[in-house]
Amino acid sequence: MNGPRPDAPRSASTVPPGRAPRSTALTAGVLLLAFSLPAPAGAQASQQTAGAAAGTQDERRWWNVWSTTSEENRLIWGMWTTHINREKDGWQNDKTLALIYDGFYGGTFRTTHGPRAYTLGVERTWVSRSAGPVAGMLGFRAGLVHGYDRRLGWAAEKFPILPFAQPVLYARVGPLTTDLTYTWVVISLTAALRF
Repeated sequence: MNGPRPDAPRSASTVPPGRAPRSTALTAGVLLLAFSLPAPAGAQASQQTAGAAAGTQDERRWWNVWSTTSEENRLIWGMWTTHINREKDGWQNDKTLALIYDGFYGGTFRTTHGPRAYTLGVERTWVSRSAGPVAGMLGFRAGLVHGYDRRLGWAAEKFPILPFAQPVLYARVGPLTTDLTYTWVVISLTAALRF
């Protein structure tokens, strides 16, 4: 039988010591750019007014990790991932379908190792800005995932349902949206429709 076993780990990328992988530098650059741009004056005023009216200041407590409920309802129909320790493998289509509604989400995707995973949790917002049909948000998702096995690590072998948290950088133009997320060694990019 030629080639590696299906369950054998792929070789790690050959990033020189002391240098960050390109995808890590790209993510850091995108985050820095997104939050160094000032929001339009009208957008800042409307956010402050809307936040005060909705009582979001009361919602920003330590038990909410100083965040508010995500208001960006959307149907995620695609997700592509890359591993920062295996950049040469490129981006893979994870055949995702997920729904985010009123700060809650549920979805399914194909893991790197092949099996389908299922996830449920919450999406929260730390900072958001909008101007007309364009919007951006920095927040996080936290929840539970089922579908990983020993190839993820010892915890996945012992526990079939695992907790996770990931930062989310969200952008919207009209009804089209995209998320950039990071979990452990994986960077994901999603495509979705806002409703």
